[in-house]
Amino acid sequence: GAGLYAYFSDTETSSGNTFSAGTLDLKVDSADDPDVAVYFELEDVKPGDSGSENIVLSNDGSIDGVASLTFTNVVDVPGGTPEPEPTPDNGELSENLYIKIIVGGETIAKGFLSELTNAIRLGNLGAGKSITVTISWSIPSGVGNEIMDDSVTFDILFSLEQAVG
Repeated sequence: GAGLYAYFSDTETSSGNTFSAGTLDLKVDSADDPDVAVYFELEDVKPGDSGSENIVLSNDGSIDGVASLTFTNVVDVPGGTPEPEPTPDNGELSENLYIKIIVGGETIAKGFLSELTNAIRLGNLGAGKSITVTISWSIPSGVGNEIMDDSVTFDILFSLEQAVG
């Protein structure tokens, strides 16, 4: 004989499950590309000159991030040489333009522009938070004719990466 077996059963449904991705939205002085300002456009700089710019980075997104900056596309251009310079004259301003990066009163990076080739970590930038980055520059007073009439152009790449952990 064949038997008939019955078991109790019950099912439940969890309806409407969703995932929603967060956002990272870096603002540089409240601007996005292509409206980010040019911060350094100086002429007639000389040994002993210095200055600085304060730049506010904000995370207008919904998840925490880590901010950094990178100096990119550094191009030295030799100028006219009204006085003798060492040869060859390849343009030496980036080798003599001293940069300091300061966040929250703490110097995080310093060196000549030509040496600052890697990304510089500025710190954590939580969702809805801002930090002020100060980029100061100087030309040491001992620099001589090697920078006379030279120029250097560069870009500053600001980035915000998702904080892990």
